[in-house]
Formats: sequence, C-alpha cells, structure tokens
Amino acid sequence: MNYIELSFVLQDKDFISDIVAAKLNEIEFESYVVTEDGVNAYIQEKFYNKDKLNLVLSDLENLFSFNYSIKYINQENWNSNWEKNFEPVEINEKCVIRAHFHETVGCKYEIVITPKMSFGTGHHETTFLMINEMFCLNFKGKSVLDIGCGTGVLAILSKMLGSEDTLGIDINEWSYENSKENAVLNNIDSIEFLLGDISRIKGDFDIVLANINRNVILYDIDKYYKSMKENSDLILSGFLSDDVTLIREKAESLGLSLVSQKNKDKWNLLHFIK
Repeated sequence: MNYIELSFVLQDKDFISDIVAAKLNEIEFESYVVTEDGVNAYIQEKFYNKDKLNLVLSDLENLFSFNYSIKYINQENWNSNWEKNFEPVEINEKCVIRAHFHETVGCKYEIVITPKMSFGTGHHETTFLMINEMFCLNFKGKSVLDIGCGTGVLAILSKMLGSEDTLGIDINEWSYENSKENAVLNNIDSIEFLLGDISRIKGDFDIVLANINRNVILYDIDKYYKSMKENSDLILSGFLSDDVTLIREKAESLGLSLVSQKNKDKWNLLHFIK
C-alpha cells in the first residue's frame, strides 16, 4: 500500500497546520507529521485526486501563503519516519500513550500503540481531547462504539475503563488491521473491529465516540443518533472552531443535548447526551 506525501512550508505552522489538516481531511488525507518548516500530509495513492487537491490548495491560497511539494512514499519508509519521530504522550496524570519500542512508564492507563499509517497516537489535539473527556464518563459495563477507530486507541481505553461490548469500525483497511494489532499489544482480545462504514453497525450503544472530520460527522450524525440508547453519550471531535455551530445545530435538531464543549488550540470537542 503506497502513499503520497504532501509537504507544506508554512510561515506560522502552529496555527496554519491545523487549517491545512482540516481541509485535507475532507479529501481523504488521513495522517500528518509536523516538521520544522510546516507539516507533511499523507493520503493513500488510490484515494489521491489531483483535481480535488487543486481545489483545496486554491482555497488555502486565499487564506495564507505557502509552498508545497508532492512525492510518492511507500509504507515502510512512512513507518520508519513515525518511529523516528514518535514520542510518548502524557494525556493526563492517569494516562500515557507510548509505542512498543518505548520503556514502560508505569501509570494506571498505559496504552501501547504502533501507529503505522493510522490516526490516533495522542499527539493530535483531537485524540487528546477525546481521551480526556472519556475520563469524565463511567464505562463500567457499558456498550461502546468507536467510529473511525484509527489505531483503536479509544476502543482500547474503553476496555481498560471497564466497558463490556466494544466495537470499533473504520473504512480504512490499514486502520482496521492496525486496531487489531494494537489491541493484542495491550492484551485485550474482547474488542470487535469491523472494516466498513456506519452502515455496518447494528444495535444500540451506551457511549458513541467519533473522532473524524466535519463532513463525515454532519453526513452521519443521524445514524449515530439511531445507534444510541436513551440517556447515552455521544462524544465528537475532529473539527475546528468554525465548525462548532454547524455541528451543534445539527445535533440539537435531532434531539441531542449539549453536555460540554472543549477545545485545544483550534480543535474542538462536543459532548452530547440523548
């Protein structure tokens, strides 16, 4: 499975890289690495569409100036780059995410992740937000759905926090395989992972987690709602501050009530209850 790397040189990478990632998420880019000069974005070769990319680049050029380059990269080189740059992430005093090649940290919830091409290492603000919000809920005995599970990190933490039936789903085959591998790394064999989209989901859940992007959330949130039990929780992230009002209005039109809204830099989280 080969990837395309889109490298941006940005003047203000701390702020602008978030905007770049949000825009590229909408056209199937799935992973990002912050560099000294800006950010590198990755997309599977089979999903790459030059015309769609040009439209996004045109939109970005209206907002700020940048330089970029494109090159093809195989997954082995990409994974080597991750291992070289991947550092343990302390989410809070209870939870640390590390790779298998790091030394044991010894905190209560120590999650081991080999990210490969998948999203969800804790480095990105949205994963950080999702995990912190999960510690506000009681997972014991609950059924959990992790939509767009990426590395499986949220589903894995759900089990560590005491969930019962836990299901993770992703449309990306690489993420699907990676989630299963990471569950094994954490000695968890009771998570069901599915390859596909929300249409494959059957049943009702106590807690629904969706760390995706604005467009997918807006398109599928009615399906999230239908998969929720009464008094269940829905935690959403993967979108910027400008998207909050639109997503909140859509959720509330379905009958969901806002519990909390949080942000880290320009990225946001919304927590609803049914």
